[in-house]
Amino acid sequence: SQQPVYPTAIFNLVVFRAVSSFQVARRARSRIGEERSASLEERRTKHRKLRIETMARRDLVISFKHIVLFCSILCLVSSINLQNLATFKPRTTRPTTAAPSTNTSTAASIVTPGEGVALYRLTTNNGATCILLKTDALVEVKFKAHGIEETGDAYIPEKTTIDGNCQYEDSATMTISWSEYVLFWEFAKTPGGERWYVNNIELTVGTSIPAYHNIRAHGSHFKLVHNQMLFPTPVGKSYSCDESIVQLVSKDPQGQAQGLTGTLYLRAFQLQPFMYKGSNFGQAFECNAQLGFRDETAPIAVGSTLAIAVLMTVTGYGIFRYFKIKKVQYNTME
Repeated sequence: SQQPVYPTAIFNLVVFRAVSSFQVARRARSRIGEERSASLEERRTKHRKLRIETMARRDLVISFKHIVLFCSILCLVSSINLQNLATFKPRTTRPTTAAPSTNTSTAASIVTPGEGVALYRLTTNNGATCILLKTDALVEVKFKAHGIEETGDAYIPEKTTIDGNCQYEDSATMTISWSEYVLFWEFAKTPGGERWYVNNIELTVGTSIPAYHNIRAHGSHFKLVHNQMLFPTPVGKSYSCDESIVQLVSKDPQGQAQGLTGTLYLRAFQLQPFMYKGSNFGQAFECNAQLGFRDETAPIAVGSTLAIAVLMTVTGYGIFRYFKIKKVQYNTME
């Protein structure tokens, strides 16, 4: 007899649906697992990115701290006054004889007995002392001739010709002349009038002096100058220093080609312009009370260069770290 087909069909349908449900559930679990893996990998990528950025910021902060520390140490070292440790040119005191002082209204130089120190005084027409300079001074000139460095020097003598101009309130000049040498001083006051300073020093020397025959110059003289601020001192006080040195340079291309330079050595140095009251020096303003007569152009240039270098270093390092982080992030995403 023939068996009925309905139970078999129902059984096959049930089995088919069970298998289909199992496959759907397996695909769902696989998709959920993939989503979880992707989410975990994304979280790991974010954590790596965060760690890289944190390390970059930390490195940048550490580098900036090192740069600031280096600049602080450099500024501290630069601010130390080592003037007393400088090696000065050996000096031999000149033998002198005492000269009687005069009370005339003309310019005169007076010798300090037994010390070789001369007093140079510039007076006005009414006899008032305008500029007072006391020193034992030596001028030294160096140049190259035929590839060999030569040197000439001369003491500023006690007997000199002194001239100048004191008719203006905020500026004055004094010229000390002897032999073939002329030493010109120019004085000025700060805008507020609280301090005076030396604005310019010029040394003019004649080439007729045997030591300077090999110097090529326009005409019969050559000139050496120092035209930057020196010896800033409160008005009414005198600048005083045991040893002062002023470097002189040539502005002439021919002189520069020969390496023509000069040095003004000032021993037992005391100076005061803009006096008008009294004939003696005012209260001494010691050179140790300030950073001496050091030219401020070099420190300003060095400080500006250092600031620019630090800024460029920090900026360059920041740009470098920025692109490095970008590259690491790109490689991580790949």
